[in-house]
Amino acid sequence: MAGVKGNRFILIIPVLVVVISMLLFFIALVSGWFGPGGVVASEFCEAARPGLIKQPYNTWSNVTFILSGIIIAWQLMRGDYDANANILTRKPFYAVFYASLVVLLGPGSMCMHATTSDLGGFFDMLSMYLVASFTWAYALERFFSWRPVHFGILFTIFLSFCIWADGREDIHIGFDFFGDTVFALLIGLTIITEVLNRFIRGMHHDIRWAGAAFASLMLAFFIWNISGTGTSLCDPYSPLQGHAAWHILCAVSTYCLFRFYASEHMEGHSISA
Repeated sequence: MAGVKGNRFILIIPVLVVVISMLLFFIALVSGWFGPGGVVASEFCEAARPGLIKQPYNTWSNVTFILSGIIIAWQLMRGDYDANANILTRKPFYAVFYASLVVLLGPGSMCMHATTSDLGGFFDMLSMYLVASFTWAYALERFFSWRPVHFGILFTIFLSFCIWADGREDIHIGFDFFGDTVFALLIGLTIITEVLNRFIRGMHHDIRWAGAAFASLMLAFFIWNISGTGTSLCDPYSPLQGHAAWHILCAVSTYCLFRFYASEHMEGHSISA
């Protein structure tokens, strides 16, 4: 595999995803396609303002996902991690797919916080399902040495299952919302498969980036939980919103996960810092 260095489509496609998704977001917002606002996102402290953007700080903090995705694409296009022999640094399909997925997390979450509508809430959950579906499909693809078409089939199956679970309000296993249960299940299966990749397939990574991704998420959860609606740290009209910090730290986590993936190498192959 020759690597993705110098392939401009690695950057061009995620940039197009940004332009198209943000354009559609604003058209839907102005046209009222999301429907009426409601109580969705009310637990995230920030007060809903009048106008197009109901929760401005929780909305615009999602730009950090877009920045993360573009940085990932830029570094892959430059070949910063070409020294490591793995499918993310060798096959343009995965480089484009992951960078574009990270970019989409921003508009997905914006839909909920900008509108507080039920449809906006679905798009926010969809962004979580995209991540969970990708991580397990990508882990399985590498474990079995499958092709991109197999990854695409798995990703579609997992995402479809998540969307089905999102509409099942009658099922409660572990969490009050079945969509959260399925999300947690896929993440758990991802961790198990990555452990198998390490000890059975002999894949090596810079584990510090996995630790950084996990630490970012844990800090994000902590800040979110101590600053939600009804807590002493919640100021509904403050520009310092705990859930906005959650978005920023989750974006950091997507970049750390990328560095974990990009550091992958087999025994005897070089690894870049």
